[in-house]
Amino acid sequence: MLRTPQRIFFLLFLLALLTSFFGSAPSAKSQDSAVEPPATVTANDVKDVADELWCPLCSGVRLDACELKACEQMREVIADKLTAGEPKDDIKNYFVAQYGPQVLGEPPLEGFNWLAWLLPVAVMIGGGVFVWRRMRGMIAAKTTETPPSPTAANDEYYDRLEEELKRYD
Repeated sequence: MLRTPQRIFFLLFLLALLTSFFGSAPSAKSQDSAVEPPATVTANDVKDVADELWCPLCSGVRLDACELKACEQMREVIADKLTAGEPKDDIKNYFVAQYGPQVLGEPPLEGFNWLAWLLPVAVMIGGGVFVWRRMRGMIAAKTTETPPSPTAANDEYYDRLEEELKRYD
């Protein structure tokens, strides 16, 4: 009977052997052939790419929802490029080259644009720390407060109050 570490090693060896056997099976496609274009490009295929792009003319409108003639032509370009078999990232890069990074709807993660990603997070963390410290300070100040002691000017009234309270006890 095999001990547990030996069983694990045997199972891993068997798994590696099966993976290499089935992984090296000849495929029906030639690896040298170019990417075949899809048979038909549907409206959903175009919408999937257009969802990630923004209209360069309108402010804050995605390309799939914009009704301008220019955006309609851009969707046609997307359909043509998908029909030609271009991947989604290449199509997006084409539009970035044509219209600039604002067509992506978000700043790229490079250079000065990092501030657009990091500043909101830093402000939220800083604000949370500020509120937490203020609340902690307010609670600490409230618990250390002592009741005011009667002053010399109020001694007469304080003594009268004490006498009257003793009568009701």
